Amino acid sequence: MALPIAPKAAALQTAASGGSDASTRLFAKTGLLIKTGTKSELVIPPAWAGRLRIGWANGPAQPGPGLRVNCHPYPGDRSGWLAYPGGFWLRHPACVPLLIESGGRSRRVQIGLGTPCPGQRPPAGPTQS
Repeated sequence: MALPIAPKAAALQTAASGGSDASTRLFAKTGLLIKTGTKSELVIPPAWAGRLRIGWANGPAQPGPGLRVNCHPYPGDRSGWLAYPGGFWLRHPACVPLLIESGGRSRRVQIGLGTPCPGQRPPAGPTQS
């Protein structure tokens, strides 16, 4: 699973989501790359439940509390990766924690949504707060 979490990466921009739920009023768009042939899970820590939603799909992504993937290779695919559009929904810009679980290993990461995490650059363009 690949997300823009490198410390030197810029935080993601946020914009109005257009939804009626105040807890998901902002959206930070980013792609998600998933390595084929793997089972992975992207988990929102309990402290962020109700404050952060995530979603990726081939079609309109819907905000949800987490993501489980089990991607199989497509015939003729040589890259070994699948790409999906989607992103993060939240009420206010924040540096948010996520837990990535894959291959029996777990890794905690942070991603800046509308504001940078420590060591991260600010969003590249205008961002809504």
